Amino acid sequence: DGVEEAFYTTNRVMTVSFHKFGEYFPGTGDVLDVGYADGKNYSINFPLNDGMDDDSFRSVFRPVIGKVMERFAPGAVVLQCGAD
Repeated sequence: DGVEEAFYTTNRVMTVSFHKFGEYFPGTGDVLDVGYADGKNYSINFPLNDGMDDDSFRSVFRPVIGKVMERFAPGAVVLQCGAD
């Protein structure tokens, strides 16, 4: 994920990725990909399985994003939805 990689070593930006995970390009987004150096724990990956419906997605998205907003308290939120 190019967006995650751009900010992987900084604590100034937190990236959160909800995505299908599996054996396909680019092969990134493992739950263990959490950032590096100053950016450690500022990258969150939430891999999802096939077949997730809207209610299931909301049940994981809302609490994760709620906790991110509470702990990181960003001054801005930018969405990048599958462009890379």
